[in-house]
Amino acid sequence: MDMKFKNITTLNLDIYMEGIKESYRLTHRISRAFSYAYAIIMLVIACAFFLSADRLIGVFFLLFFLVIFFWNLVGYRLGTKGSFLDFAKLHGSHYQVEMEYRFYEDRLEQETDKTELTVLYNKIDVVYVTDKLILIIFDKKVIIIDKLSFIDCKYQDVIKFIQQNNVKVTYIRRQVNSD
Repeated sequence: MDMKFKNITTLNLDIYMEGIKESYRLTHRISRAFSYAYAIIMLVIACAFFLSADRLIGVFFLLFFLVIFFWNLVGYRLGTKGSFLDFAKLHGSHYQVEMEYRFYEDRLEQETDKTELTVLYNKIDVVYVTDKLILIIFDKKVIIIDKLSFIDCKYQDVIKFIQQNNVKVTYIRRQVNSD
């Protein structure tokens, strides 16, 4: 089968971090909500122990609250940088990896100098389109594509093509304050 579209994304730490942060925010909404609720419960229990003059147990619950809250805010980012650096090092670089994406009738192929990945469109859970990136979510994994790196086509053409393959596409727009 002939290739429909091609993209060459130079994946660097900034693009990778932005893509992982956005995909985590979008795909872990419910678990993050439960985790924040659990943290609030720990804070309420800590306050109750502080008020009952049992400060040692209160400190224990306060520490639980802080750890859970911190992990929800920035915890996933701690491993993300190391993950990218390991991936880049595998490809002989510390700063960027050249990713080639090819879109065919029935599948998407991702290729680098050292790795290959094929994803059938029917295995894709959702595609998120942000201001700069296209995030393809499948099997709890994410493919990060730079929207401006398509060759001989516009990203809108690729999105239409993906939608024709019965893949859900969601546009994510950041609200900008105009104050």
